[in-house]
Parts: sequence; structure tokens; C-alpha cells
Amino acid sequence: MAERKQEKRPSKIYDYEDNRQKKDKGDLYTFGQLEFADYPNSKYKLAIRTFFGNPETEVFCVRFDQDDQFIAAGCSDGSVKIFNISTGKLEHNLSGSSGINATPTTCLRWRPPVHNKTKQVLVSVNSDGSIIHWHAPSGKQLHRLVENNHSIMCLDYNPEGSSFVTAGKDFHIRVYDEDTKSVAIDFPPADWNQPGHSNRVFSCKFLAHDPNLILSGGWDSNVHLWDIREKKSVATIYGPSLSGDSLDYKDGLILTGSYRNDKQMQLWDLKTRKLFKDIEWSNQSSQVYVYASQFSKIDSKTLIAGSSGINEFVVFDTNEYKPVSAVVKLREGIYGVDYGNVTNKVAFGGGEGVTYILTLQQNK
Repeated sequence: MAERKQEKRPSKIYDYEDNRQKKDKGDLYTFGQLEFADYPNSKYKLAIRTFFGNPETEVFCVRFDQDDQFIAAGCSDGSVKIFNISTGKLEHNLSGSSGINATPTTCLRWRPPVHNKTKQVLVSVNSDGSIIHWHAPSGKQLHRLVENNHSIMCLDYNPEGSSFVTAGKDFHIRVYDEDTKSVAIDFPPADWNQPGHSNRVFSCKFLAHDPNLILSGGWDSNVHLWDIREKKSVATIYGPSLSGDSLDYKDGLILTGSYRNDKQMQLWDLKTRKLFKDIEWSNQSSQVYVYASQFSKIDSKTLIAGSSGINEFVVFDTNEYKPVSAVVKLREGIYGVDYGNVTNKVAFGGGEGVTYILTLQQNK
């Protein structure tokens, strides 16, 4: 069997898991006063709508529900905060870790409402191995299962909501049946004659046009394409080094956001598995480390990304693949971003412990 190295690399999640780091409660400042970059002749403009959070924690992931009525944030203390955008109130502050020591909530997904009668179900995963189903309106925990001796870093659903996939510290890609909450397929790590991951996995994605296909990526600089029918990895893209929820797919293109000092934002052609485009962040790209990136869900005109090093939330157009609007000079890095599903809302969260909700407006 091939030796599988667990190389230590920058990761806010593992800072907490390995060292139990805590923020300095006295190191606080005023929130909600964002600085926006000016891009002449840009067609788009960001505007803040609201924000919520706790500066004593950090936000690792954010996610709008299907109707953009709620937004959830997963935090470094294991909490899952559900905010009602319509009322402007925090609906629930839930405990997403199962142990005595609070461990980070690492990824969130809202279960698609197609397959199940119960709507507005939020699923969170935690670095203690927990997978929790929540009923968002009531805050009730519907189901909890635990992958023992494992830290889960990522989660995604197929479009119907009948299956979900998890991955993380043990290099496995596990596909669950939503009805039974049991593992249907376990894609193993790399071996001598078997393609797979050889380091921690931080992002996974069902392809919308074919629910039999799953993308995954992490620290081994390989993006794998898994086929449920063949029960194996059927293709590999070498290059992207992912440390967060920075893998997405739309219209034949794979988007990757890498935590490194060059070629952070890239587009890949799914059919050929070849590089389609390097997206330049700015003139200071060597100081940018991307944790999160995503395609727009309501159209194909923009994509977003959040970074540390230079702490920015940036909107790129998909015509020239250049920045068109941004939040800049943030005090802490950004670890999670999300587009609204039916509106022009966008959101981000990170080291500040605050989730910001904005609108992406077209300039007249």
C-alpha cells in the first residue's frame, strides 16, 4: 500500500482541532463598516444589507437556504447560527459538536426539497465527525450520526436530495443514502493501483447535470472525478491545492480556489480536464490565499471568492474574468462565501466572527 503522508499545511480548522486556539476576547473593534474597492466602468456594485455574529469566534462556512429567507453560519466553537434575513433576527444558535471540547463546524448544506417531505432542513458537519440534520424553523435536531475517529471537512448533496457526500481527514469520499443515513459507497484513498486522495480533502461537489459524478479536492493537489456507477475515480486534474469550500462546477467548467501564492483562481474544462483559464486576483496576487470560491447560482455572469493574506471578498465577471467589485482591507481572512439561490444576495464570513450579507447590484 502506498504511504499516505499527512503534511501539515495552513488551515484555520486544524489550528482549532490541534491546538484549541481561542480568539482574544479583548481584541474587538467596530463591525459593519466595510470598505469597497472602486472599479471604473464596472457593471456591478456591492452594497451591505446586514450582518450578524460573535467576534469571540470565527466563521468557517455560510449558506443561504433555497428561498434566501435564512442564512446559516458554522463557527469555530462548533455553533451553527441560523439568521432570519426577513426579520433581521438570529433565530437559533445551535450546538454542532458532540464532545465536551467544542470543535469547529466545518461545512453546511441545505437539503434540496425535492426528495423529502420535510422542508428547510440544514445539514452541518463538524471536525469531531458529526453529521447533523436540523429543522431550521424550529431549531430541532432531526438526526445525528458520527464518523468515529474522523474529522469531516466538507459536505454536498445531489440535486434531488436523495444522497449526500462527505470527506475530510482520512482521505475517504463517502456517499450516504439520505433515507437510511448509511454509507452507500466508500471511495477509498490512493493505493498503488487505485487512484484516490493521499491527503486531507476540503471540498466535494455533486455535478448538477449528472448526479452520478462527484468532484473532490484538498491538500494533495489533485481534483478527482468520481463515478458512482463505476465506484472509482475516473479522472484527475493535477494542480489545485484546496484548503476550504473552494471547488465548484457550472456549464462544463470547474472552478478551483487554491491556498497558495500563485495561480490561486483557475477554471478547468471538465471534458478535457485541461486548464481553461487562470484568473488574476490583482497586482498583489502573491499575497492572496484563497479559502472559498463559487459560481453564481442565479446566472452565469459572475463568480466570487474570499481570501486571507490580503483579506478581501471579490466579485469577478465571467466575460473577461476580472474583478468588478470587492470588499477590501478586512481585518481578518475570509473562510466562507455563498451566493443567494433566487436573489442577488451574497454573503461571506471569516476570522472576524461576523457573517456579512450584501446585495450584488448592476450599475445603471
